[in-house]
Amino acid sequence: MRNNTLTPRQLMLSPNILAYELGQIPTPEKIENTRIATYVLIGVFATITLGVITYTVYQIHQENKIKKLN
Repeated sequence: MRNNTLTPRQLMLSPNILAYELGQIPTPEKIENTRIATYVLIGVFATITLGVITYTVYQIHQENKIKKLN
């Protein structure tokens, strides 16, 4: 005899909803939250990269300006 650990309610659920409930597949909300988090991280990385590039170009410009004056 099989030992079934599912509740009677779970036995009546559709396979998709049961899989969501048991955590076997991510819910659409979790997928959307993951996508948003990925976009935020990419945005932060792009902003930091742009800031570093801008600062480096500014420093090079200042060095060239000082060399030109001397």
